[in-house]
Order: sequence, then C-alpha cells, then structure tokens
Amino acid sequence: MKTNVLRRPFGKNGIDVSEVSFGAMNLRMLKDKALAKQLINDIIDQGCNCIDTARGYNSEAGEDPYIESEVLIGEVISARNDIDEPLLIITKGHGYTPETFLSHLGESTQRLQISQKSGKLYIGETEIKLCYLLHGIKMDRWDTISSSGVLDYAKKLQAEGRFNFFGFSSHYGDGDVIKAAIETGKFNACELPYNIYQPTLGEEGAVDLIKLAYDSGMGVINMKAYNGNGSVAIFKQLSGVTGIGYLDMTRYNLSNPYISTIDAGVRAIGEYIQNSAASGMPALTQDERAQMRERARLASPHLGKVCRECMHCLEKFVCPQGVRFPQLLGVHGRYVVSRSLGFDVSTYKDEYKAAKTAPSEGAQPEGAVCARCGECLQWCEYHLDIPEMLAVAESDLG
Repeated sequence: MKTNVLRRPFGKNGIDVSEVSFGAMNLRMLKDKALAKQLINDIIDQGCNCIDTARGYNSEAGEDPYIESEVLIGEVISARNDIDEPLLIITKGHGYTPETFLSHLGESTQRLQISQKSGKLYIGETEIKLCYLLHGIKMDRWDTISSSGVLDYAKKLQAEGRFNFFGFSSHYGDGDVIKAAIETGKFNACELPYNIYQPTLGEEGAVDLIKLAYDSGMGVINMKAYNGNGSVAIFKQLSGVTGIGYLDMTRYNLSNPYISTIDAGVRAIGEYIQNSAASGMPALTQDERAQMRERARLASPHLGKVCRECMHCLEKFVCPQGVRFPQLLGVHGRYVVSRSLGFDVSTYKDEYKAAKTAPSEGAQPEGAVCARCGECLQWCEYHLDIPEMLAVAESDLG
C-alpha cells in the first residue's frame, strides 16, 4: 500500500508495521456504525497496515447502536479487495486458562471473519497476520496463567496456525509481572503504556522493560502514548505549562528505538493524520528528549492516580448500583489536575452533574450511590481505589 507513514520491524517477527498504527478501542465512542466503518476505511487508505482491537472493545451494555470493534473491522476488511499486503491485526482476550483461551480466541476469530487457507490467515481476500494477546496481565492473573498450562496450550495453537504471534498487554504498576512474562521466552509481542509524562516502564523504570522486550526479539506496541481518553481534555492546558503538544509527544515516543508501533486511539481521520505527521521527521536527539522530559516533569506528578477513562473495566464489569464511575472519575481527575496546576476549575461541577444525568441508555439511575462493595477493584488495570476516589469526587464536585 502507498503510505506516508514509515514502517518499523515488528520485533524479530518478520513483518514491518506502520510506526503509527490504529487503536480501534475508540470506535465504540462514535455515534453510529457508518462513521466507525468509514474511519477504518480512511485509515487503511492512509497506508496503515496495523490495527489494534480487542474482544471487549464494545459499547456499554444498552447503548444504541451497540458498536463492536472486532465485528466492524472484520466487515470493513472483508468488503475490500484492494489491500495488496498483509495487515497485522492485534486483538486480545482474557483467557488465562486453556478452556477460556480457546473460547475467547474462537469468538475473536469469528467476529473478525478470519479464515485459514493453505496455512495462511485471511479476512475476505486480504491476508492478515494475527497477533493474539493475553489482555491486562497482573499478579493474580499471572499466577493463574503460570499454573494453568495456558502458555504451552497457546503455543500449540500458534504452531497449528490459529494465530501468528503470541503476546500480552499490561499496565503501570505491574513491572514484576511484565519482566517475568518477557523472561519466559514464550511471547512474540507485548503492549505497554509509555509516554513523555509517564515513561516508567521504559527508561525511567528500575528495569527498562521496553528495551528488555525489544532485546528479546518481541514487537513492542506502545499504548497510552497520549495517556488515555481522560487526559485528552487537559492536554491543551498542559501544553501551555510544558510547551509540549501532540506532535511533540508522538516524536518523543517514536524516538525510542525499542518501540515498534504507537497505538494511536483516534475518533476521526484528522486525528490519525495529525498523530502520524511525526512519522518521517528527524528523531529527537538524546539531549532533545531530556529537555522535553524535564518540561514534562512539571505535570507528571499530577497524572499518576487519576482515572484515564480507558474503559477497560467496563469490558468485564457493570456496577451493580449503576454508578457511572469511569465518567465521574474522569471528570474529577481532570478537575484535580487542573486545580493542581492553577487552571480554571469553575466548570467542573456542571460537568460532574452532566456525567451523572447524561440522557442515554447508559445514564446513571437517579439516586445511584457507590455502596463500597469493592467489586470494581479487581477490574481496574491501574489499581485505583475506585470507591475511595468516588467519595472524594462527590465531596469535591457533588
């Protein structure tokens, strides 16, 4: 495909990928399926050959239309006959035992419309390479993974051609698990958060886990390059303090030689074009990176324990009280950062109220209150104390 986006080796896996790829999680935030399908087509037309999705990247239960990322990607690619190179499709599931692994892989394969022909994988007429990840590994899940036999079972399915590359995703706070997973030697790829405000899984960690993965021959998918959905609303303000814009953030990540591709979660083709403009620009020097990181430190301390509205929790959990906690904590997180940096916070009480009463199928029931049952805690990939944070949010903005 013709492309303005440069390619990089996907580890030692024998395929080159767009260094700015398409993160399809945000398809579920678009207002209809036609817009979502148009966005997928537009990004492929840009020459992007790498799409990242997951079995759980769907709209909230009850929303209309109900958008399923994998399904739409499968429909779009199967309808095309003009893609002249293999696409790398990355998807993920929570199958930490052989039985659930097979079930989740089977669901994703069906939803993406993947078929196997003569030892190769296809969606419609387009050859693909499928990278299948164990989603969101952390200590309790890793204990199950290590003892259940799922790693050897997954390698068996990989040898049978059910997928091409085996990997995992993980998050901040799980460095020990990430290191242990890399050192098994069983994975071909990993998806990790990294950005100029929080490079702790990279060069500022006790171990540079991104480099460790690279040195192990793994493809490294960089998620949260812009820190997550909930951070988008404050980055224009932050740029006034740090002088760092989206192009700078992209260049910072692309100048890390151990990253294979930045997983850019966009909602419009203009956002992808803006993000990918950094591709082909001269890499930042080490001095330039250090100077930019020093400016980012002005904001970094305020971005740690806030909800990013990544919505990963809602892939597996619905609050039994009906509290719309990601939306509420997203507003409060922006309030906390804005207050800490001296920005105007006068609108946040209204935003908080609106997050409770949004007129949609997913609106919070009137009078819904967190019961501190704690059922949500296991589902936060960032180990946030959701009940306690909701109490603080209600005190500040309720």
